[in-house]
Amino acid sequence: MKHEPHAQDQLRADESRRQDLGQARQDHHHDPAFYDRLGLADPEPEPDPPEERFLISIYGERWTLEDREAGQFSEGTAEIERETVDTDDLKRIGQDYGLDLPSASDPRHTPYLWFSSSTPREDQEYFGQGVHKYYSLHIHEVNGHRPEPADIQRIADVIGVRFDHPLQLQAPTHEKEGPDLCL
Repeated sequence: MKHEPHAQDQLRADESRRQDLGQARQDHHHDPAFYDRLGLADPEPEPDPPEERFLISIYGERWTLEDREAGQFSEGTAEIERETVDTDDLKRIGQDYGLDLPSASDPRHTPYLWFSSSTPREDQEYFGQGVHKYYSLHIHEVNGHRPEPADIQRIADVIGVRFDHPLQLQAPTHEKEGPDLCL
């Protein structure tokens, strides 16, 4: 019977030491010398996920008053032609070109989907000559492969475009076993 109290004391001491080490790791996670003094290996920081790369083009349409009357623009431009950009660049491009409209209501509806501006850019030509300029973003590749619906949804989220029927990209949730008590 004398071993039981001693064993319990030892278990409490071991648990206390684990808690102290756990707290110390939290307090000193950035200090490699701390781990050396304890004879522990410094945990490796988790690497940042690789930055996504997008091969894109931006095309512009210039509509004069005559073009609008005829129902067809007479001048198209390639503002950006097959250029690789990162997520930050993509977000900035979405804002700079006023991209706010997907070419389909659901990213699964078409194998090739693009984003466009629905209102003309209000610049000097707009106010001085009545020229309306519209832009479209075309995604040729995402990380070296043809964009899939999940890629298109992420791009829409980055540039602030909403689909009528968006994909749900959240991590799957695990349902609890048992009856559903919410009626």
